[in-house]
Amino acid sequence: MNSVGTGMFITSSALYFTGIVGLSAAQVGVGLTVAGFVALSANLSVGRLADGWGARGVWAASLGIEASAMAAFLVARSFWAFLVVACVSQFAAAASQTARLPVFRMVGGDSATHLRSVIRTIVNLASSFGALVAGVAIYFDVAPAYYTLISANALTFAANVFIVLKLPKVARTPQRARRRSDAALKNFPFLLVTLLNSVLILQAPVFTFALPLWIESSTDAPPSLFAVLVVLNTAVVTLFQIRAARGVDGVTIAGRVMRTSGFGLAVSFLAIGASSLLGTVGAVVVLIASMTLLSFAEIRYAAAEFELSFGLAPKELQGEYGGVFTLGLGLATSAGPYLLAVGVLSTGLVGWVALAIVVSVASLFVPHAVGMADQRLKAMKLEAFQ
Repeated sequence: MNSVGTGMFITSSALYFTGIVGLSAAQVGVGLTVAGFVALSANLSVGRLADGWGARGVWAASLGIEASAMAAFLVARSFWAFLVVACVSQFAAAASQTARLPVFRMVGGDSATHLRSVIRTIVNLASSFGALVAGVAIYFDVAPAYYTLISANALTFAANVFIVLKLPKVARTPQRARRRSDAALKNFPFLLVTLLNSVLILQAPVFTFALPLWIESSTDAPPSLFAVLVVLNTAVVTLFQIRAARGVDGVTIAGRVMRTSGFGLAVSFLAIGASSLLGTVGAVVVLIASMTLLSFAEIRYAAAEFELSFGLAPKELQGEYGGVFTLGLGLATSAGPYLLAVGVLSTGLVGWVALAIVVSVASLFVPHAVGMADQRLKAMKLEAFQ
């Protein structure tokens, strides 16, 4: 339900803010960028809050704030009003993503990674359906159609408050346990895994930001090819994400899977860069092949990332550790478009080669960093037992 609403809003929001509200594209871009960085502050504070107050309640409260913020977009008619509402909306969205991790871990138990793979498949299907619904509103391109989409999205958040409250409660972490444990920010091996993972997550803005601009500006392929690539990526995730999670049991295996996935991403980046050297047919073929490789590497990476986010965190501090892990993802997705614009799109093939090297090096060190973090976790458990 949440993903249908989000798919509708993401697909139509830029046209709503520019065409109906009257903001410029630059104002919308600046507002969303600022809101993205504001949202980063939610990860640590909400993670600790979820551990201490109960993750289910914090998740439900975050959804309630998201519903209110989404409704506020209907009356935000200036840049500053839009900026404030966008910051609240993005903060609540980040809080929701962090607070739900302990719930996923509790509900999923030993199969938490499989659960998140199923959820990711559903999210892709539902978001695609939401995008199709938004396409109808975009076709008519009138204010009431956009108002309907935004209102429907607000209602999905509100409905989810009640659905989340039907889930089992997650036990609060005792004050004594929270005080005695090492904070996630002091756990260097865990931070190292988070940093390396944030390098690999650059594949997300590569797909959503850099690739369509690259196709249009630097290849002979038609810009409409990007729509085909989106469908291809959605199909791979929908059909194979659950299968990709099979066998990813334990952090050691997850570390090796993430390394292999990183190498696959690096090769796909090289192919994307090389597409600029080919004619129309060659560029289309290479771009389709590179997206196929990127998509399969992405689903294996996602399965490994799910396992590491659960397996390297003390169970009683899942919220705090999940917040730190999500913070790394947020930094990558917030800063990614700028880094890709400056370091890749402006430098051409050389930039894609450099990106592939950076991702390969990060991938190479993942298993070692995961081993260090796992040893640290075992030592923490032993200290707590003693």
